[in-house]
Amino acid sequence: MKQGVSNTILFVSFLIAQLLISNFIDFGPMLFLVIYPLFILTLPVSISPVSVLLWAFGMGLGTDLLYNGMAGLNSASLVMMAFLRDPVLSLIIRKGELESEIRPGMAEMGFRRFLLYAGILMAIHHISVVFIESFSLTYFIGNLPRLLLSFSVNMLLLILLEFGIFYKNWR
Repeated sequence: MKQGVSNTILFVSFLIAQLLISNFIDFGPMLFLVIYPLFILTLPVSISPVSVLLWAFGMGLGTDLLYNGMAGLNSASLVMMAFLRDPVLSLIIRKGELESEIRPGMAEMGFRRFLLYAGILMAIHHISVVFIESFSLTYFIGNLPRLLLSFSVNMLLLILLEFGIFYKNWR
């Protein structure tokens, strides 16, 4: 029960923060800032994959509905990331740690493993966003600078947020 309430509070907080960032900070077409994937990345390992997919769909749908963008873009890319979360976790985290109640984060996984985990899933998210937006692979070379710039800036932002929001776990 306590975990559900804290997940709901984090869900609403990340959704509001994402909408504020999307509405007030605009870097043009070359850079899109997203912080809502951090919510899915840091859900506890003990949550069932179906619940993770539902949280991802809700976060993506909320972002799509409240932000004037392509309908379904954020939902599809976040659900893709959530779908691949467990296989990526099983590659990075040892089997004994998967059965515990850890929250995948820098404090629990260490900086390198968290960076690898977040990097793989954020790359999946960003590639999905770019390909769904362009609706084709023919513009891959044209979209590559946008993909790399957005990925780099968002990974830096994600690491800063992970350190800032969940800092109490470092003590």
